[in-house]
Amino acid sequence: MADKKISALTAVADSEIGADDLLHIVDNPGGTPVNKKMTIGQLFENIPTHLAVDDITTLTATASNLASSFATAIDGSGFSGSVTFTLDDGTDTGQLKAIWMKDRGSYDAVVNVTSSYESHLSSITFNTQGDACILMWDGSGWFVLSNYGATVA
Repeated sequence: MADKKISALTAVADSEIGADDLLHIVDNPGGTPVNKKMTIGQLFENIPTHLAVDDITTLTATASNLASSFATAIDGSGFSGSVTFTLDDGTDTGQLKAIWMKDRGSYDAVVNVTSSYESHLSSITFNTQGDACILMWDGSGWFVLSNYGATVA
């Protein structure tokens, strides 16, 4: 295997990934580079910097589905009336979804939840700038992990 480029290796399937799988690391690339190994478990137990999300969708007055991106900011500054959005089923068990009201004009944003783990969760209403809700998909429905100011009904 030493004669293969990393880009020529077979990709591992999602179901085959384990905490003890190895990653190739180049330690000190700006100085004296040294090849080393690390397990996936080590990587996620020792992240040496902050985590950032590059999958943020901003929704305006056009109703749409929210499930595809990790985070959704609702910009209600241009709403001409209350707007209803839909949170469809998640795509992966354990998927997280963060939704918040980035800017509020004069109207509410309502998120209808297609499938819910909790019988009382059919919609989430955001009516104040800063309202936020974090949900998790358990494979059969969404459930609320955290809620700040939004009305869950």
